[in-house]
Amino acid sequence: MDERGGVPETRNIFLDPIWYDKGINWQARLTREIPLLVEVFGAPGDGGLIDAGCGTGRQLCVLAAQGYHMVGVDESADMLALAKKRALESSIDAAFHTSDYADMYEHMGGGFDGVYCLGNALAAAGSADAVREALGQFSKCLRPGGRIFVQVLNFEPMRREQPCVRGPRVSEVDGVEYISTRQFHFHDDGTTVTNTTLWHEGGWKQHSHAGRLYPVSLKQMQDWCEAGDLHIDDVWGNYQREPFELSHSVDLIVTATRMV
Repeated sequence: MDERGGVPETRNIFLDPIWYDKGINWQARLTREIPLLVEVFGAPGDGGLIDAGCGTGRQLCVLAAQGYHMVGVDESADMLALAKKRALESSIDAAFHTSDYADMYEHMGGGFDGVYCLGNALAAAGSADAVREALGQFSKCLRPGGRIFVQVLNFEPMRREQPCVRGPRVSEVDGVEYISTRQFHFHDDGTTVTNTTLWHEGGWKQHSHAGRLYPVSLKQMQDWCEAGDLHIDDVWGNYQREPFELSHSVDLIVTATRMV
């Protein structure tokens, strides 16, 4: 219950653009992500990059400003509306498509230089079959020699934590500080993530929203990349490119190249 005695609002954590943005320290995140993406994909090429699960378009706009031809894909029209607005305000020339992962190739076609999928957006596909299909679609969209970059949490050690809580994450929007935590509830075929955000604005306030992830493992990534003609190049445990360690790495980051 919130301070007014009401039940906190609950929405899908992955489809609410306003609360998605408020729960992330974007300066810190982009400082961490963008240099490694540029290193992996190299100089901008003619094929362009797909931001799969682009959300509100933060990474896409930064990369477009650096000369990459960008296409943002997300199943949420609300997310894409905010991404388009951000691109327009930044004078960014980018394309956007409303699509889930299963239909990406149908909407995008092939020949792209790269596809990246960050921040558990792949796990947000929600099931093993959906994640497997997503990786296959990423591969179809690439030219031979094109690359993918996928980052999800390292879910395996998290299963043993009771309770499993991540955070706090602190962000500031329009002079208001937001403090967020995420709690993971694992079950047989997935995990439910509840994000709780607190802020002080005329008194303490709370907002909760939840969503479902499929906790994809390294073995599954290896098997499904191979099935999609993707050769895994690197497996890292964080954005500092430390080797992946199943027992304690925070992230699971995989880069791969389409072979044919």
